[in-house]
Amino acid sequence: MKYFIVFFSLVILFVAGDRHLNANGPFGKRHNVGDEPSPYACNRRVGISSSTTLSITNINVSATNYSSNDQINITWTSVSNPCVDDFVGIYFVEIDLSNACGYFDYEFVKTGQNKTSWQMTNLRRKLEFRYYSRDRKCLGNYTLIGKSPTIEPLNYNEATHIHLAYGNRIDQIYVSYLTNSSEYIPQCQYGLNPSSLDFHQNGTTTTYTASDMCEGKANTWGAQTFIHPGYMHTILLENLHPSTTYFYRVGTDEHGWSQIYSFQNRPANKDESVYLIAYGDMGVSPVEQGSKSTVDRVTARVLTNNVTCLLHIGDISYARGIGALWDSFMTQIEPVAARIPYMVGIGNHEYDHETGGNNKDPSGAPGPGGFRPKWGNYGTDSGGECAVPMVHRFHSPTNGNGLFWYSFDVGPIHIIYYSTEHDFRRTSIQYKWIEADLQSVNRSRTPWLIVGSHRHMFTSEFESPVDLIKLMLQLHLEPLFCKYHVDINLYAHRHSYERSCPMYHYRCIDDGITHILIGMAGQDLDSGPYSGAEWSLYHDQQFGYTTIFANQTYLHFNYYHNNNDQIADQFTLHK
Repeated sequence: MKYFIVFFSLVILFVAGDRHLNANGPFGKRHNVGDEPSPYACNRRVGISSSTTLSITNINVSATNYSSNDQINITWTSVSNPCVDDFVGIYFVEIDLSNACGYFDYEFVKTGQNKTSWQMTNLRRKLEFRYYSRDRKCLGNYTLIGKSPTIEPLNYNEATHIHLAYGNRIDQIYVSYLTNSSEYIPQCQYGLNPSSLDFHQNGTTTTYTASDMCEGKANTWGAQTFIHPGYMHTILLENLHPSTTYFYRVGTDEHGWSQIYSFQNRPANKDESVYLIAYGDMGVSPVEQGSKSTVDRVTARVLTNNVTCLLHIGDISYARGIGALWDSFMTQIEPVAARIPYMVGIGNHEYDHETGGNNKDPSGAPGPGGFRPKWGNYGTDSGGECAVPMVHRFHSPTNGNGLFWYSFDVGPIHIIYYSTEHDFRRTSIQYKWIEADLQSVNRSRTPWLIVGSHRHMFTSEFESPVDLIKLMLQLHLEPLFCKYHVDINLYAHRHSYERSCPMYHYRCIDDGITHILIGMAGQDLDSGPYSGAEWSLYHDQQFGYTTIFANQTYLHFNYYHNNNDQIADQFTLHK
C-alpha cells in the first residue's frame, strides 16, 4: 500500500514532452535552435526580397552528378564583409529564387569563407546551391547573390536504404530498399558465392504520402516538412540455411543493381553463440557528432566481426515530420543494416501524436492520439508521423502487433520488443500479449530472455518532475518480468548509460533482472546529477554503444565509449 501512496501523490506532476529541439538538416549541417544570433535564423518569412539588382555570381561545384553519401565541394568568390546571417543553402531547383527560406539545409557564411563541403543524400530530384545575403547593410531583405549549376543523382532510381530484418521463421530474411519508381517489380538476386547469385526472388512495393500521417509537419508538403519518400521495396527470402553466409544484390535490369552485400543467417539452435549490438536514441549523422561516431564504430565492428544482428530500441531518426531526414538516416545505416538485420522498436519520436489517429495510426490504438493517460507525458514528439514512416520502411516478425510489439529468437536468446508508447497496464492487449509470449518461451531452447522497449523503467539520474511513466512500468511490468525470470531489460529515452545490479523493487537480489539504459547512441547527452542509488552499479553520460555475446551457458555484455572504442563497463551472466 505504501507504494501506491507515493505514486499517486505525484500524479499532479507533469513532464514536458519533447526536449529535443535541434533543427538539424539532412545534408550534414548542424543547427541548434536558439544558437543563431537572434533574429538571424532563417525561419521567418518577412523581409524576403525578389530583388535582382545585385548580380548573381556562379557557385562552383566539384560534381554535378552524385550518389548517396558522396561529398560535393562548392566554392564561390568570397564576400568581403558578409552579414552574420548570410548563408549557402541547398534547394530543389523549382523553389522560387525569392524563397530564401525554402532550403533543405544551409550553412552560415563566415568572414573570408569561400568554400564548404556537403554530404549528399539522394532525394531523387534536381538540386542547386544558392548564396543569400541581406542588403542595406544587413538590415534589409535577403537577396540572391550566387547560384550553382544543377546537380542531380547519377541514377534517380539508385537502390538506396538497403536493410535487412528477421521474418517469422529462422529461414526467413526481409530485404528492403528504396528507389524513385514503382514501375518494375523489385528483385533480389542471391546465392552462396558473390560471383554466382543463382537464386532470385521478387518483392512488393509501397509508399506513403502526407495525408496518410496524423498531424503537424508530417501533413504539410515542403522542403522542411514532407517530401515524397520514394518507393519502398521489400523481398522476403525463404528457405535460407541457418548459420550460412549469403551474398545478394537488389534492383532491376531496367534501373540498375546495387552493389553486392552479404549476410549470415542466424543459427537454428542454442548450441551456437551469437553476437549482438544494441543502442537507442541515435538520430542523424553527421549533424549529431555522437551519432556519427556511433555509426563509424558500429560499421567498423560489423565489417570486422561476426555480428548477428542489431537492436535499435526506439528514437530512430528523429525526423519528426521532416521527410528528408528519413532519407539521410536510412542512408547512414545502410553500411550496417545491409549486412545484419536491423531490428527496431518504437519510441516517442516515431509515434507520439495528439490527433488524427482514429483512422491513420497503424498500431490500431484507440482514440485520436492513442494511449494518453493523464499521468503520462505523451506529447507530439513524432511531428505528426504517428509511426507511418516506420511501418513502411522497417519490418519485423508478425507474431505481435507489427513493429509495436513482437518477439524473435537469435540462437540461445529470446528477445521481446514491447511499446511504452502504448497501453502496457495489466488490463491492456499488449500486456496480455507480453505475458503469453513469456509463457511460451522454452528456456531449454532459448535459456536467455531479453526484453526491450524505449522508455526507461529505472534511472538514478535526478528527474524533476518525477517521470510517472517510469513508475507505472515498475508497477505493471516489473513483477511480470520477474515472474518469468527475464535476464536483461533494455531501454533508452534518457540519453545516458546506466546498469543496475540484478534487482527487484530497487533491491539487489540473486535472481533479479539486470536493467540497462542504453540511450547514448548519438542524439545528445544528459548532463544531470545522479542520486547515488545502491542498485546502480555503473553510469555515465558519454556517447557509445553496447554488445552482447551469448552461448547457452554464458552471456557477456560490453559498453563501449565512442571516443576511444574502449570498454567502459562490462558484466557476465551464467546459466
